[in-house]
Amino acid sequence: MAEQPLLVGRDLTKRYGGVTALDGVSFELRAGEILGLVGPNGAGKTTLVDLISGAQSATSGELRLRGDRLSGPASRRAQQGLARTFQYPQLALELSARDNMLLGRAARRHSTAWKMVLSAFTGMVRPAAAADYRATNDIAAELGIEQLDRPAGDLTLGEQRLLEVGRALGQDPLVMLLDEPFAGSDAHGVAGIIDVIRTVQRRGHGVILVDHNVDLVAGLVDRIMLLDRGRAVFDGGPKECLASPEMQRVYLGVVEVDDVVT
Repeated sequence: MAEQPLLVGRDLTKRYGGVTALDGVSFELRAGEILGLVGPNGAGKTTLVDLISGAQSATSGELRLRGDRLSGPASRRAQQGLARTFQYPQLALELSARDNMLLGRAARRHSTAWKMVLSAFTGMVRPAAAADYRATNDIAAELGIEQLDRPAGDLTLGEQRLLEVGRALGQDPLVMLLDEPFAGSDAHGVAGIIDVIRTVQRRGHGVILVDHNVDLVAGLVDRIMLLDRGRAVFDGGPKECLASPEMQRVYLGVVEVDDVVT
């Protein structure tokens, strides 16, 4: 009997009035698998991540995590095992780097956003559990994040991206959704994020990686899904994707013979 996929999306569609941002996209993510999402600007990559994470609701379609229907707000889905980063880091800039990471630890334990924040605030007033402190220290060391007492707003963009990835890892997610995590990072930051991706994979969990650097993605992932104008036009191995006519058409503007009108 084949192993059940970890995360499944079926016919996911998102419309904004008369504009269709995502059009019937289906996918499967298996345990220990890294899936790369690539495509030009406006292809629907971030929209798909938003639908999976609960940041937006699908117009139609279905998501299942370990066979159970995935629904509700982002806070509930975090408790169910999803963690994500954003194109532009979403951090509590006035809080320290450590407190931001502790928010990630709280997110997995609480089903609503206000309970998560209350838990983190209580931890600031009354020292958080020793296990949470140890976890944040270990993750910070793995990513090379120093001086955890610094306000997150004082960090560079690359450091903020590392911190956001660290916060997501602290949730011990079943599925980590990374939306352009390498943008603005130096070589040290890129290496740290790659280490996190491999850590999640070794745990037998899944990763969905969005990035514009197709070569970097192809070197990391097990499979690539190519989106174009809201549709999945290719889903397969990295080498096959890079050599596919769909990739040539989407990224290089190569016109297929059948597309030529005579």
